[in-house]
Amino acid sequence: MRKCFLVEYNQLEYRYSLDLQQRIRAIKENERKFDNFLLVLQHNPVFTVGKKGSREDILATEQILESEGIDVVDVRRGGEITYHGPGQMVGYLLLNLAKLNISVDQFVWKMEETLIKLLRTYGIEGWRKEGYPGVWLDHQGRTWKIAAIGARASKMISSHGLALNVNTNMDHFRLIVPCGITQYEPISMEKVLGKKLDIKEVYSTFEQLFETIFEMRLKKITEEELEKRIKENA
Repeated sequence: MRKCFLVEYNQLEYRYSLDLQQRIRAIKENERKFDNFLLVLQHNPVFTVGKKGSREDILATEQILESEGIDVVDVRRGGEITYHGPGQMVGYLLLNLAKLNISVDQFVWKMEETLIKLLRTYGIEGWRKEGYPGVWLDHQGRTWKIAAIGARASKMISSHGLALNVNTNMDHFRLIVPCGITQYEPISMEKVLGKKLDIKEVYSTFEQLFETIFEMRLKKITEEELEKRIKENA
């Protein structure tokens, strides 16, 4: 099994996470043998606008955004506009797909499969929807989106990744047209199960399934150790 370094954060400021990923990408594009990383975290409240997105999909005024403490950031990932915030598990996968012999389509499939199997351990049956990356489910006679995929793969180096609504503030999603989709609403595990979950337990389940589905062995390191590895190879 190939090794992948794991870094867990309680909450990571979104703009800092962009800088962190860009620094890792810059090294990996020049040094193809540089480490693979999985970052698992939650973000401050933020709307992120992908390459296909538009700020016109933000339905809230500047005053509402300010009062709710929601940042807005344009990013170089696939997809349109989405929300990140506390209670949502985010996974950033910084992998050399070429060395792992994983195609872009397989990469997306593996992310979805990891989340589908995670949900199943909590008794939630998630599924794929053709043409709509992410994970979906049926609840109370309706179709909902519970997880988003918004990754980037340039020069076969991946960044960004996935977001699973665990205990997320779903009211914030009503301030945007999430992923450009108007006919389906997002939902959280908390809403489906009727109770809050231990998000660190969700982290752990996700990491175990990642090892199996991506066939990589995770080695946990601290934030400081990650920064040291970046500086040593920059």
